Amino acid sequence: MNRKFFGFLIFSVLSLALLTSSCKSSKSIAKKSLREFTAKRLIEEVENNSFDYESFHAKMSAKIDANGKNVNVKGQLRMKKDSIVWMSASLPLGVEVVRIMVTPDSVFFLNRNEKTYLTESISSFSDISPMINSIGFIQSVLVGNDINLRNTDDYNVVIDDNQYNLLISKDLKKAIKHSEEGWRVMMKDIWIDPDHFKITKYYIKEYNNDRRKIELQYSDFELVGDKYIPTKINITVRGDVSLKATINYSNIVVNEDVNFNFNVPKKYERLYK
Repeated sequence: MNRKFFGFLIFSVLSLALLTSSCKSSKSIAKKSLREFTAKRLIEEVENNSFDYESFHAKMSAKIDANGKNVNVKGQLRMKKDSIVWMSASLPLGVEVVRIMVTPDSVFFLNRNEKTYLTESISSFSDISPMINSIGFIQSVLVGNDINLRNTDDYNVVIDDNQYNLLISKDLKKAIKHSEEGWRVMMKDIWIDPDHFKITKYYIKEYNNDRRKIELQYSDFELVGDKYIPTKINITVRGDVSLKATINYSNIVVNEDVNFNFNVPKKYERLYK
């Protein structure tokens, strides 16, 4: 990764986090005996309570600490399901500093401060974090869903801090250990609120690599339509770029027309990864 691109990436991360202290849902959970669930039944409840939308628009604010540098930004998040993620971030004075757009195959960064831009395939970012491998993953992180809870034999259920905790099974760990691609496999632990069956905490890491991980914590759930969505996301990314961020949503609107304008001024310099 060339030095100029790395500087561009750090500034962009400082200005806006693509990804996302223990957090609980806005409804406090009194201590009680939780109903027993198999992994299959619990995953069905999580899927049934996933936040669904065709289009999504929200105002957002973010407090970001990237490699020891701190910045506060405000902006907008817009999404079209399985198609586009669009973000704009401004400093407190209201001047836009970064615009980001992700499509199923590409990532676009526009850095207005440095008058530079980047256009790359989404797969090219796997060396920074293998978790950033699809627009579906990015969108699910931003609304507190999980698109990959499919094979129910892969998990066991335990109770932790009065929540359900899905843990990867020993059989799956053995299979990963003996796989040629095991080093690329994402291991994850998931905590689930017993009232709304929403994900409240999410740890993702590469197998056998504790240096590269993402920790997501969701709270302040709000009912939008008939489903709950977290309006606060705490994010910790450890790896080539160290990042901590707190993102807050407000004025959430779903299933209305949204604009995804992304124009690059002619005088901007293109950077290459």
